[in-house]
Amino acid sequence: MDNRQGFSKQVVLITGGSRGIGYATAEAFLKQGARVAICALDEIRLAKSLQQLAAFGEVAGWRVDVANGDAVTELVRLTIERFGHIDVLVNNAARLAVGNFAAQKRSEIDEVIDVNIKGTLYATHAVLPQMLERASGCVINISSSLGTFGMARVAAYCASKFALVGFTQALNHEVKEFGIRVYGMTLSMSATDMQVQFSGYRQGMPPEIVAEEILLLAGPNPPIETGTCLDTYL
Repeated sequence: MDNRQGFSKQVVLITGGSRGIGYATAEAFLKQGARVAICALDEIRLAKSLQQLAAFGEVAGWRVDVANGDAVTELVRLTIERFGHIDVLVNNAARLAVGNFAAQKRSEIDEVIDVNIKGTLYATHAVLPQMLERASGCVINISSSLGTFGMARVAAYCASKFALVGFTQALNHEVKEFGIRVYGMTLSMSATDMQVQFSGYRQGMPPEIVAEEILLLAGPNPPIETGTCLDTYL
C-alpha cells in the first residue's frame, strides 16, 4: 500500500499542534494522506508551523486557547466548515507546572487543570456529536506515565494526567457501541520543550516515534483495546 494513502481523505484535529508531539503527529498524518487541522496558543509559532506543514499536505490551523470552551467549539466548527467532518481527534495540548505543591500559585494550578483536563473534555465534547451522527471516529488522549504513578514537584500535572486515564475509560463505555474508538497514551520521557521544562534536558523518546504510535492507534489495527492506554517507553 502506498504509505501516503494510509489515512487518505480522513480529517484529523490535533490540539497543541505547533510543536513537539503535536507537530510531529500532524506531519505524520499529512504524509499518510490525511487532511489536518491544528491549534496552538502562540500565534507566531502557529504560523511558522503551518507554513512548514503545508509542504506535506492539506493543513489548516487557528490560534485557540483550549481552556476556553467557546473557543474550542469554534475551532471544531471551523474545522468541519473547512474539511467537512472530523475522523480523528488527538487531545495533545498540555501544560506543566514544576514545584512543591504547597508553594505553587493558584494560577499555576488552574492553568494545568484548565488546559490538560478541561481542554481535553471541551474538545471531545465538541467533536463527539458529528462522530456519533456518522457512527465513526477515534479520540486519542495524550496522558503520561505520571498518570499512572505520582511524583513530587508535579502534583497538579499528575492529577491532570490521572484524570485523562479515567476519562478515556469512562468515555469508552459511553461511545464504543456507536462505532467510536477511544484510546489513551501514557508516555514516558519524550524529547520536547516540556521535558526541558521538567528536567532541564531534551531527553527521551523523539516526538516522531510518539507520532508513529498515535497513528497506530488511529489506524485499522490498533495494538490495544478501546478504553485502554498505550504505554510508550524507550
